[in-house]
Amino acid sequence: MFFGAWIVDLGFGAGSGAGFGAGFGAGSGAGSGSTSFSMAVLMAYWTTRDVAAFLRLNEKKIYALVKAGKLPAARISGKWLFERELVERWVREHTVYPTEGMLGSLLDRLLVIQGSDDWLLERALAALGWDLRTSLVSSRVGSFKGLEALRNGLAHVVGFHIEDDELSGMLPEDAPCYLLDLYEREQGLVVAEHLRGEIRAMTDVVERGLRFAARSPSAGTWRVTERLLQDLGHEAAELSVVGPLPSHADVALAVRSGRADVGMAIRVAAEHSGLEFVPLHRETYRLAIPGCYLREAPLGDFLDRLLQWLGDRDSGSTPGYGLEHTGRLTPVCV
Repeated sequence: MFFGAWIVDLGFGAGSGAGFGAGFGAGSGAGSGSTSFSMAVLMAYWTTRDVAAFLRLNEKKIYALVKAGKLPAARISGKWLFERELVERWVREHTVYPTEGMLGSLLDRLLVIQGSDDWLLERALAALGWDLRTSLVSSRVGSFKGLEALRNGLAHVVGFHIEDDELSGMLPEDAPCYLLDLYEREQGLVVAEHLRGEIRAMTDVVERGLRFAARSPSAGTWRVTERLLQDLGHEAAELSVVGPLPSHADVALAVRSGRADVGMAIRVAAEHSGLEFVPLHRETYRLAIPGCYLREAPLGDFLDRLLQWLGDRDSGSTPGYGLEHTGRLTPVCV
C-alpha cells in the first residue's frame, strides 16, 4: 500500500509498512505482556483466560459477566469461547468519552468529512463509499466552515485549499494534526460564450462591470477571488455579485444560463459546461486530519483506498488537476 512507512515515522507504531490502516487494531500489541496473550490477540476467538488478560480482570469476574448476560460468549463442549471482535466492541460500547471525544467514538460506524467543494473528491467518495467499513457522510460547507467544524469536533476530516500563510489559528489547538496533499488544481474565470476571448484578468471583470458569479464567503474560492483582486489594486466590493453560490458547478451553471457573465471556479466546471476557462490560480487541495483519528483503522482504510483510487486516475480524466504530489503528509500543531 502507500504510507505505512509514514505512520511509523510519525510515531504511530504500525511497523508493518502496510498502509494507513495497518497495525491499529487489537493486534498491535495492547495486552498484558504475556506471551500467551500476545499470541491470542491474533486469534478470532478467545478463552476465558484470554479475555481476563485483555480486560485485566480475574476469571471469576469474567464468568460473572457472562452469567449476567453482560458479556457476549458462546458455550462449546462445556467451555466458554469469546469472539475477539465482539469483546473489543463491548469494550468500546462501555467506554465513557468526554463530550469533545464523542465523534471519535463513532468512527467505526460513521466517517464525517466536511469542507471545500471539489469535483474530484466527490467522484472519489461516490466510488468508494459503498465499499468502506464505515458509513460515509460528506458536507460541502467551504474551507473555512470545514476547518471551524474540525476545531469544534464536528468532523473527522476536512478538505480545504487555504494558503499556508492563512492557516494560523484555523486548525485544532494543543493536539497533533496532519495535512495530507491530495492534488493540485487550477482555478480561474469561467466566461460566458458572448465574451469568449475578451476576458483575461480580474481587472477586465471589474472595469467592464460584468456580473460575477461568486461563492460563499466561507468558501476558499471566495478568498482566492479577494486575493487576486487585491494583487491588482481592487476590492471585492467593486464586483457586481451574483450569488453566493454553493459550488463550482453552480458558478458554471449561472454563467451558462445567462444569470452571470463570468465567475471563479475550477477548470473542470468550465469544461463540463462547454465554457471558456481563463486560468488564474494554482493551489493544493488537502485534507486536515487530527492525529487521534489518523490512528484509527476505519480512517486508515479510507485513506488507503482514496489514495489508491487517485493513483489509478490518468490526466485525461481529471482536467485541471495535478496528481504529482498526491499522498504527501505534513505534521502540524505538534
